[in-house]
Amino acid sequence: MPNTSCCSWYLVCLLVALGCGGDDPGGSDGTAEQPEAAGSTTGWGEDLVVDLADGALQGDLAGNSVRFLKIPYAAPPIGALRWKAPIKNQPWKGTRHEQTFASACAQQMSSQGGASENEDCLYLNVWAPKPRPSKAPVMVWIHGGGNFAGSAADKVPDPLASGELPLFYDGRTFAERQGVVLVTLNYRLGPFGFFSHPALAADGSPRGNQGLLDQKRALEWVHDNIAAFGGDPANVTVFGESAGSSDVCYHVVSPLSRGLFHKAISESGGCTVSPRGTGDTTAEQTADQMRAFARALGCASDADALTCLRSKTTGEILAQAMQPNPSSGGYFFKADWSFSVVVDGAGGFVPEPPRALLERGDFAKVPYLLGSNNDEGSLFTLTTVIGSEAEYRALLAQGYGKNADRVFAQYPPSAFNGDFRAAYSRLLGDSSLVCGTHDVARRVASAGAKVFMYNFNVTWAVGFGTLGAAHGAEIGHVFGTPYMPSEGSTRVAEAMNRYWASFARTGDPNFTGAPQTWPSFQADSDRRLSLDESFSVLSDFRADACAFWSTLYDEAAAAP
Repeated sequence: MPNTSCCSWYLVCLLVALGCGGDDPGGSDGTAEQPEAAGSTTGWGEDLVVDLADGALQGDLAGNSVRFLKIPYAAPPIGALRWKAPIKNQPWKGTRHEQTFASACAQQMSSQGGASENEDCLYLNVWAPKPRPSKAPVMVWIHGGGNFAGSAADKVPDPLASGELPLFYDGRTFAERQGVVLVTLNYRLGPFGFFSHPALAADGSPRGNQGLLDQKRALEWVHDNIAAFGGDPANVTVFGESAGSSDVCYHVVSPLSRGLFHKAISESGGCTVSPRGTGDTTAEQTADQMRAFARALGCASDADALTCLRSKTTGEILAQAMQPNPSSGGYFFKADWSFSVVVDGAGGFVPEPPRALLERGDFAKVPYLLGSNNDEGSLFTLTTVIGSEAEYRALLAQGYGKNADRVFAQYPPSAFNGDFRAAYSRLLGDSSLVCGTHDVARRVASAGAKVFMYNFNVTWAVGFGTLGAAHGAEIGHVFGTPYMPSEGSTRVAEAMNRYWASFARTGDPNFTGAPQTWPSFQADSDRRLSLDESFSVLSDFRADACAFWSTLYDEAAAAP
């Protein structure tokens, strides 16, 4: 998905217990559930040192949490290891004490941060409660950014703000308020993390999905090491937003990630559809495109393509992969190629199309919480100007081809008070994020797994104007720290942070004192929670629109 956000927030330390009404069934076993205390019998000790098999780590106090930065979870994927599956890092001597985040993985400039030519980027970060907990729930965050931008150290992007911007994915609130051990991580991006050249198979390298394998390696690190921080390796929740949300879905369907996590949360994105099809591109289908990419870098033949490509600088590869986007000031893939998740066949991370794996029930049947934002598309049309019906129809023809007239009929400007941009924003958001996330939820629930769904609907007003509940707007609320909080948005943020943590603890988001009981989602009965000041339960949210897109998804899947 496109980059996640356009505004900033700051840390709010409101440790007020929720006292709102609503019936509450308690935890997943039906008992009343309270936040687990952060304390334990062991404590941290004054030196804040953790001993791992790889060596000692020293943390730093962050309020009532302890933060450990830039922990290596794999060897640097540089030189001959470029495009290889991640391998274990080397141990270190002495006590490792990092006080800054790792540099972002190689990428061009975006709204999420500056350009980076760093390939030595496979590091993660841990926040743990103080004192040290015992078997606390663990949450592992996968950042968004289209799988070509962003990092665990993203600052909230606000071009109109002055001074130091706050960290977007700050685990302190989860650790302090909820007793959660929170992990964030970097993973390879764009042409370094989703490169599917056919020569990779003979090289013994994965044919694409290197970034997903990095995420899996991080989950393995969590399994092996998180107990030292007070976390429970048998209670791990993987969660993410946008591309990170889709990646979570790929972990749910991948045989390679089974057993490494026990709950999953997808915020705005699935893995069964793309805006114009099913998203089931195979590595074979990208072969000619990847060969053309290599030729453009002067690496012509498959026989020596990888040797040649590994001799190229990071900057040369990025410059060939992406081009500036004049309307946003960022970059996007050149029209001749893209770098994204592929179906990589038997033994691969995505051995079959996710739809097929879900329909067969061949996926991790863990409790799954999913949802999307009310106005997903508004972020992607900030600079879009549509002056007439002819221009609107031309955009639809460009994006949806033979289905353009059907899309127009589903989203006529007349239904949006003649506002072409509003109609276009709604169809963009519905086609991929709202209905794509619903498509996954429906398929997972049909296979018998426990599912909870939400619609986030808190208006995000920033210097660009009112975006509504835009793509990425929920992140600050999930992490308990909304931007420019009002009394209402603070209440929503406190509840969301608690719902997410309760789900991570028990597999059920409900908790004692919750503002509303969160109903489970059923494939034949779409009931979800509205995450706004009303905390109402919605039934059949955008059912007509999602039925329409489901028909188009199915037609695309059936096409030869």
